[in-house]
Amino acid sequence: MAPFLKGCGPTEPLVIAGHPWPGYEIFFMARDLGWLPINGMQCLDTSNASETMQAIRDGRAQAAMLTLDEMIRLCSEGFDLRVAMIFDISVGADVVISKPGIERADQLVGKKIGYESSALGALMLHEFLTHSILDRSELTLVDIPHDQHPQAWSNGEVDALITYEPNATKLLQTGGERLFDSKQIPDKIFDLLVVTAEAAQRHKILLHDIIDIHFDALHHFRTNPMDASHRIAKRMEISTEDLRQIYRGLLIPDALANFAYLSKQDMRMIQAASHLVKVMHDAGIIVDDCDLRTIFTNEFIPRERL
Repeated sequence: MAPFLKGCGPTEPLVIAGHPWPGYEIFFMARDLGWLPINGMQCLDTSNASETMQAIRDGRAQAAMLTLDEMIRLCSEGFDLRVAMIFDISVGADVVISKPGIERADQLVGKKIGYESSALGALMLHEFLTHSILDRSELTLVDIPHDQHPQAWSNGEVDALITYEPNATKLLQTGGERLFDSKQIPDKIFDLLVVTAEAAQRHKILLHDIIDIHFDALHHFRTNPMDASHRIAKRMEISTEDLRQIYRGLLIPDALANFAYLSKQDMRMIQAASHLVKVMHDAGIIVDDCDLRTIFTNEFIPRERL
């Protein structure tokens, strides 16, 4: 889709790329309400995370809605990035689902597990195997892109899937068994607003204002749930009931929680990122390290909301 631009802005506007995902939808709802974009900002709609990352690589966007692992991948490619805000933390939205009749992890020995061999898929697989005391050699792993998960499930190509919302809710409704989810690995899976270091320096005030509007939208989401659910469900093309189920698996931090998580004194983000870097190295997803010391900052979180 073509970028959305409202009003007059600087010669080089801040372009924010993003794709459909429940955790990002409150930001998109702000646009639906007419609160975004603001002067000096453009929104670039993408279809998936790969397109969002490519927009950063190509220089078509200076900011993006990405998971922690996607941010690490760009960092390992040499991009100097800053995490300006946390959109959400997965507390059940990422799931290992098995076919009916498979109720325990040990029943998957010798069976096929489908997963997207991205960093997030690799992380969920690593954590599932660790918690289940299973070895990779005991399973047949099948690399399946996320958008093909429903088809692989219905065609009987796999006995279990490592997937995430909204696919997870749909598969569970067909009788799938929830064997493991991100609720069991707190503070590991984050969705973030990532900005290039150069753009973060150039657009400090603008970033503050954009994030402030996001928290206005979060307030609307919490105080006007019927209106918010209708808007988001319509955009995601799902029912409001399914949407409510999806949000049960996401923790959406307010300004105070964002400020704490992104503080230099709080080690949770550094620990999560360091763990993920190791998983990604072991899985062969990244080769080069990235310096995590300067990435996380709470300087763009509006102090007046604390």
